[in-house]
Formats: sequence, C-alpha cells, structure tokens
Amino acid sequence: MSQAAPRPAGSDASLGIQPQALLCRRGSDSVDVLAFVDTGASTCLFEREYAELLNLEIDAGDPKTFWTATGRVETLGHIIELDVLGLKVESLVYFFTDEHIDKNLLGRAGWLDRVRFGLVDHDLELYLAAYDLEP
Repeated sequence: MSQAAPRPAGSDASLGIQPQALLCRRGSDSVDVLAFVDTGASTCLFEREYAELLNLEIDAGDPKTFWTATGRVETLGHIIELDVLGLKVESLVYFFTDEHIDKNLLGRAGWLDRVRFGLVDHDLELYLAAYDLEP
C-alpha cells in the first residue's frame, strides 16, 4: 500500500507550488500577502485581516455567499489593486467575514482572467504575463 508524502509547510503538495507573494493596495494603504493561485476558485478571496490592514470599511462591501465542499462562506467585496510579480490589476476581490478563515486565493475572476498563466509542475516553474501582451 502506498503512502502519501508529508505535505511541506506553506505549500500545496497536490500542485507542488508555493504560495505567491503579492501586494494588495487601496489608495495609499498596502499590505503584503501570500496567496495560492486557485483555478477552481471563481473569484479572489482573502482573509478579513487584510481588509482591516487596508483600512477598508469591510462591512460596507458587496456581500456574496459562496458554497464550498465544507459549507456556506460569507464574504464582502471591495475593489483593490493586486500586484503580483510586477503585474498590476484593479479587481473586485472578496474578504471572508469570518476572521478564523485563513485562506488567500487568486481565483479566475479578478486575476486569472487578466493574465497569461503557465505552470510547469514538474519543474516548479510559474510563467506569468499581462493578458494584453502580444504573444
């Protein structure tokens, strides 16, 4: 019987990639975040703490409910700037209302739909370019 290898801390062993460093910005406020690229996430989702660090009026955000394998998740949406590896995009992202959820995800709407993204899992390499860049 085969056994799964232990999962390295701070990584997604199923993809073999590390979280990506990004800068979230709103006006003159900014915060560094580590987030996983998640092609299964419909939007970008971040911990509530980051909304607070950006001095957002979190409860004034656009409410949206997501259903996951573990149940219902409430979020609030705000428009911020995301800067990943020098690529800057303005996006509507969602912050979890539950302060105990500690996930940060770069999803399809708001990030993946604005970049050209390539992953070579075997080599642990990530390729990224602006979507409007000529091939």
